[in-house]
Amino acid sequence: MSIGFLPTAIVRNNFALLRTENRTRRLFRRYPGLVEFFNYVFNNHINGNFPVTLWNVYDRDMDCRTNNNAEGIRSMDNGGQPTRRRRRWQRLENQLQRFKTDYINGVRDVQRYWNAVSHLRPSRQRLSYQLTINNSSSVNNNLQNRNLVRVPLSNPASPNASALSWSLTSKTTNDTASAHLTKKSDNSLSTLPGLKLVHLNIRSLKNNAHFLELRKFTKFNKIDVLTVSETWLNTSVTNKEIEIEGYKLHRLDRLHKKGGGVCAYIRKDIKSLVLKDLSYISETNFHQLWIKLQHKKSKSLLVCVSYRPPDSPLDCFEKYFKPNYVHALTMGKLIILLGDLNCDMLKPTPGSASLIKTTKELNLNQLIKSPTRITESSQTLVDVIFVSSPRLVVNSGVIETCISDHFPVYVSLKLKTDKSPPNYITTRSYNKYDPDLFAIDLASNRDRLVSIFRMDNVDEKLTIFNEIFLNTLDKHAPVKTIKVRGKSCPFITPEIKASMIKRDQLHSLFRKTRDHYDWLNFREGRNFTKTALVNAQKEYVLKEVQQHRNNTGSLWKEPKLVAEEFNHFFSTIGVNAAKKASTLIQDPSVYPARNLSDVNRTDNSYPEENDRFSFTLVSCSEIRNIILAMPSNKSPGKDKVSMRVIKHSLPVILGPLTDIINCSLSSSSFPIAWKEEEVIPLLKDGNHEEASNNRPLSLLTFLSKICEKVALNQFGSYLMKNKKLSTHQSGNKKHHSCETLNLLTGDTILKAMDGKLVTALILIDLSKAFDSVNHTFLLTKLSNVGASPSVVKWFESYLTGRTQSVRIGSTVSAPLPVFYGVPQGAILSPLLFSIYTNDLPSSVHHSKLESYVDDSKILLSFTVANVDCLKQQLEEDLYLIANSCSENELLINPGKTKYMLIGTRQNLQQLPVDMTINFLNETITPVSFAKDLGMTIDSYLTYDQHITNLVSSCMNSLCQINRVKKCFDKEALTLIVSALVMNKMFYCSTVWSNTSSTNIKKLQLVQNFACRIITNIGKFDHISPGLRELNWLPVKEQLLLREAIMMYKCVNELAPHYLSDLFTKRSDIHQRDTRSHDSLQIPLYKTSAGQRSFHYRGVTLWNDLDIKYKKLDSLKTFKNELKRSMLEQIYK
Repeated sequence: MSIGFLPTAIVRNNFALLRTENRTRRLFRRYPGLVEFFNYVFNNHINGNFPVTLWNVYDRDMDCRTNNNAEGIRSMDNGGQPTRRRRRWQRLENQLQRFKTDYINGVRDVQRYWNAVSHLRPSRQRLSYQLTINNSSSVNNNLQNRNLVRVPLSNPASPNASALSWSLTSKTTNDTASAHLTKKSDNSLSTLPGLKLVHLNIRSLKNNAHFLELRKFTKFNKIDVLTVSETWLNTSVTNKEIEIEGYKLHRLDRLHKKGGGVCAYIRKDIKSLVLKDLSYISETNFHQLWIKLQHKKSKSLLVCVSYRPPDSPLDCFEKYFKPNYVHALTMGKLIILLGDLNCDMLKPTPGSASLIKTTKELNLNQLIKSPTRITESSQTLVDVIFVSSPRLVVNSGVIETCISDHFPVYVSLKLKTDKSPPNYITTRSYNKYDPDLFAIDLASNRDRLVSIFRMDNVDEKLTIFNEIFLNTLDKHAPVKTIKVRGKSCPFITPEIKASMIKRDQLHSLFRKTRDHYDWLNFREGRNFTKTALVNAQKEYVLKEVQQHRNNTGSLWKEPKLVAEEFNHFFSTIGVNAAKKASTLIQDPSVYPARNLSDVNRTDNSYPEENDRFSFTLVSCSEIRNIILAMPSNKSPGKDKVSMRVIKHSLPVILGPLTDIINCSLSSSSFPIAWKEEEVIPLLKDGNHEEASNNRPLSLLTFLSKICEKVALNQFGSYLMKNKKLSTHQSGNKKHHSCETLNLLTGDTILKAMDGKLVTALILIDLSKAFDSVNHTFLLTKLSNVGASPSVVKWFESYLTGRTQSVRIGSTVSAPLPVFYGVPQGAILSPLLFSIYTNDLPSSVHHSKLESYVDDSKILLSFTVANVDCLKQQLEEDLYLIANSCSENELLINPGKTKYMLIGTRQNLQQLPVDMTINFLNETITPVSFAKDLGMTIDSYLTYDQHITNLVSSCMNSLCQINRVKKCFDKEALTLIVSALVMNKMFYCSTVWSNTSSTNIKKLQLVQNFACRIITNIGKFDHISPGLRELNWLPVKEQLLLREAIMMYKCVNELAPHYLSDLFTKRSDIHQRDTRSHDSLQIPLYKTSAGQRSFHYRGVTLWNDLDIKYKKLDSLKTFKNELKRSMLEQIYK
């Protein structure tokens, strides 16, 4: 419906917009007659009867108040003098006169009028107007019966707010403006045939609203390849944050400058390879990410994701893109270029001319013909798709959806694509599971459970137990194979979906009308949708955090084939490594003949028969304590029985289960059913479809783990009590940890530096160590450390006859026997490996060897004058270690073995340039720093590199948390920051707390940032109130607290002997009763290097500590009381 050349909706909306301006509303309140005046203007403009001059309204103010109608306004005559306010009215009249001229001349575009009134500032809370049109046959009646109804915008904080609150609606269907809104847009690509490629300039993947919509858009349209420009990513954003389920992600981030960046999401069943030689960001910031795609039997193709910033020179096409394209042509593949090149292809600009010239020379065809970015004042085609061969193109175009301010562009190719294979998992369904009903149903089988006690064979006992337990559990929680659907966004409600559709429709309406008011409506709708989407996600995440605290997922190519391939690899990896290690020792080029009388020193002494260890029967209370101490969130084994189900049924099964475990220990027989392992591959690095890039993790039944825990507690206590394990092995020992071993290493080096010595440190890497354990050798070593024949027989039963199968998704391979190794994931495995390598530290002559499970290192200190002997001594000890490992069929990887020289700057500068050593036919060169047990050690032991890496890692984690912090309440946010950042930041802090004050300040900035995230303290506000609110000590004081805790452990024999023995009380040296009688003897160190040692720092700190804290009887009380006192002193 229109009047003359101008749609009536525009005319009406123009005045509506005018009325919403702050200044005009104030004038309406002061001059009530204006309301009727504008109604008069609207109802009479069709005949060209525009009103008299407007300054009469000002001069006859009192008349307006008393005669508040249009007739009174028309009867006014000129009068008064031109004042400031009258001049303002005159300007308004001139604007209206220009509008009248436009109308009379039939000008459809009234942009000039809006430019004239654009100086009016919009209201703070924008009101939206609903246009109600009465059904009338007369145009004039229709105009006169229109009412402007003000509808306040609904609260956008609620995700369920009506999406129509900011839109224009109509009671009739014959209105042109409303018709645009009610028309449903169909932008779905899901029905298109062939391979679908889409490009979108997202303008920040870090924007949560953008990413959520992108994820929904990708899954809904079943896109095969999605390329994205302007990702605005950096190293602080991990792939996990922006992953889309079912897609692989390839990134090219612009790290030296904010903004920019491109990436590609590729369906997982499509093979993809990044061409690294062609993919880079040039000096002028021209982006190119080249990817080779291969989907099963279809033709392979090359995809180039490109982005040219507006300030990048136009010669980038000729200088950077053209050479890469020519190189890509030599591969003989179809080439597709997708990206935002910031060259408007709708206009003859220098940018478009340069791009057209280059693409013509390269015979590239541009597929996109319509605008891809539309704003209030412009429309441009900057997002393009070029193809080298248009004959394979089925369809292409623009998708009109407003995820960002750019439209997505797409192309569909004549390449067959299969539907993405569904992902299934086999698990128990606990939807109808009731713990009480399950326990009652299980107790109804009491007679059969009691019959277990009358049996003698452990396998028969376990068979009856499993039959009763699993059959009952299957009734309450049956095992089901469930199809895993793509991770949708469950918080996107129908109302939010409707809001997205209405937003896109408003944008479509604006493109048709080019009306300012429609643009404002679109912007309001866009902002409303974003706010509702983010708030909905926040509510959903908060609810999930309250219900769950833990999470986990994966999908690959042909699962059955991969599972069989992985199972064969994992089951034979130990055999292959052992064979390779045993053959190395026979190679004279690797092991040259040496005149060493005690190369093969084996401890053949056996304990007395009375001193040997034997298992003892356990009580029900011991089994109960073990079960209750086990975590309930670990993955179940092959039987799919979780630990929480075992805990629920504990009153019923405790007796039979205890009897089965006691029968196993007494009969030296480990049940066959507990030897079945289910292995899942965990990716270490590289391509996940290559078995060698994965680490096998064994999933065992929880009942078998309970039995293992009983054996570990008894046998481990015997070994510790009788000191059967080497003191140089810190793994799997009470009071031992990575921190204690790092403290020993650090103090050894600092003590050498204090004596003007240089220390050679070699970190030895064992390949597939746990998988290479020879069962026969291990059983012999078990006997050597004191295991009785019955215990050795039990371990033989535990190790032999094992089978494993690999599970990928719901696909499980056929079981294969395992002849080597100890299962990774079993409770006994670390202890068994420590026993297997127990004699390794005694194999060296000159060095000192320390181990933490399979991580070993040797230290050798020497004077600069004695450097000539160093190489010979190191190579001799390395030979002895390699010989011992080979005899035990353990394989050393010399390529990953690290060699360092650590000392003062003066001493290191005096060393010769060539300090290389030879090891297993390879030359090893000293490195400046290396990672050992989670810490980065440098050549001067300043820990500068460690702190740099630590600050970078913590800041990345905090940036990730900061982006999603609105999704969590304060309690959850504190828990997350403490777990992911604070624990990482203070890992092994007693080792590196002697670092420089500059490094401490860096860490303090990290803690401050973490505090601001949790407490919402402003950037320029003081941080102390926030730290006090969280009960956080500043970094310097926190380091002192942790040192004091470690000293308490050392003094009270809660630390390894190699640390406790460092400290001596003065009362042990002399008997004089002095004030420092109970203090520790201060070690004498000559230099600052020695005074940086924990030995010196710990003694000084402990002697300065108040006596009341030293006498506290528990570690927990000591920690709490000392921290409380420090908090009171700092935050007085």
